[in-house]
Amino acid sequence: MKQWILFLLISTISIGMLNGCGPSEEERRRAEQARQDSLEQVRQRQLAQQRKDSIAQARADSLAAQREKEADQQDQIDVSFDPDGAYAVQVEAWRSERKAQSQVDKWVERGFENAFVVKYGQEETGDVWFRVRLGRLSDRESAQNLREQLQEKYNAPSWISSLGD
Repeated sequence: MKQWILFLLISTISIGMLNGCGPSEEERRRAEQARQDSLEQVRQRQLAQQRKDSIAQARADSLAAQREKEADQQDQIDVSFDPDGAYAVQVEAWRSERKAQSQVDKWVERGFENAFVVKYGQEETGDVWFRVRLGRLSDRESAQNLREQLQEKYNAPSWISSLGD
């Protein structure tokens, strides 16, 4: 019996010591706070890196857009139009006036502000074409130069038309 009491006493003391040897509530709070602080530091570093990456991407996009704009400007066809010119380069012809006008808009977007439509044919017979032309150019040589550049850059079949006002 004495051994049994001694065993219970030693067991109780051992269990008490094991429980008492663990971290205190204050230590647990500090450890949790340290863990939270560490997570916050990681999150802040990630946000800072995302900001840097975002700024770098915005700069790269801006530079790419600038280079593209400069390339577009270099690719533009060099031609000078003359309001009193006697020549134009015809690039398309359509049965639909609406389609012809939409093609004029396309050529204007490409930088040919002097694109226009000429109606040709007999309405009585129904044989009407709407011709899309670029220009008013002062001489045939300028028109030929424009025609060659259009063929090279846009692979656009075209021909030179004399404008008889």
